[in-house]
Amino acid sequence: MRIITVKNRLSAMFPVLVLTGIVLIGASGCSKKTASASAASDALTIRVGADSAAFSYQFRVAKKAGIFDKYHINAEISTFSYGIDTLNAALLGETDSAEAMDFAIASRFSESNKMRILATILISNPAGSRLYVRNDAIRAPGDIAGKRIGVQKATSNEYLWARFFEKWGIDKNTVNHVYLGSNAELLAAYLAKEIDAFWASSDIEKAVLEVPSSRSIGDYSLSGYVGKGYLLLDANFIAKNPEGTERFLKALDEATTFIAQHPDETAQYAYEDLKVPVDAARTWIGAYEYMVRLSQEDLDQIADVAKWSIENGLIKNRYDIRDFVDIKP
Repeated sequence: MRIITVKNRLSAMFPVLVLTGIVLIGASGCSKKTASASAASDALTIRVGADSAAFSYQFRVAKKAGIFDKYHINAEISTFSYGIDTLNAALLGETDSAEAMDFAIASRFSESNKMRILATILISNPAGSRLYVRNDAIRAPGDIAGKRIGVQKATSNEYLWARFFEKWGIDKNTVNHVYLGSNAELLAAYLAKEIDAFWASSDIEKAVLEVPSSRSIGDYSLSGYVGKGYLLLDANFIAKNPEGTERFLKALDEATTFIAQHPDETAQYAYEDLKVPVDAARTWIGAYEYMVRLSQEDLDQIADVAKWSIENGLIKNRYDIRDFVDIKP
């Protein structure tokens, strides 16, 4: 099957679908208090896959602030390095839920038909990550050609670099890709002068600025790409627990409001779970816009990312996005 990228094709399935917090709470015709009361039976256990950064804050807040308890959800949170790792774990049956950015989703869907997109839960702030260089020969984006870059393979970071090359007319074959894992590995390679450039997230920016001759030449807007993060849940789990899935979404919606209203407490929770310094965790919050929604534009983004990635050789999978979305919850 071919990828659906034209809005009017998807609109047949998603006519007027923007699930803001208000709609999610009100659509079932009951208040949060009623939903909580109706779930008075034993709590529903959900094995949650969460990354080791700010992508996972909604889950951690819902757990530590007692919001999951309010909605009778027993969330067993397992922490992985990146969102792509949570998706891989879910595909292997190790977790029920996953969080992943658009490129990760686009690269994994045809491997299994078991995961379903439930909602968009965050959008990257373009200023939340900046391109840092420590090579005096790099003065402008085009100067990346012939240099060594740090790349997190199979993550949205790889897609970010690809779009960057396209925008600035750089032949990717002229760039030395050094594939690394975590932010810590990227930073270590940068400190050791093993790479000349990499995208540094806000949590490590302070350390990057302390490196002699290190400087930023711009943020995500250099690539023209702003990533979106999505919540996915196992299709069988949704079918067996439709009402519990709704409660799960409502809890995350309330956690989203909590993050906006209590950023300092959120940072403290992140420190307790991830041992991220509170000031860095607080900075991370500003790197994303949190939400619980699902819009036509959100779905189009995954389809567009997949189409571009196939045309440019990053992924080979072809599918219809509508096969991997469940709007009932």
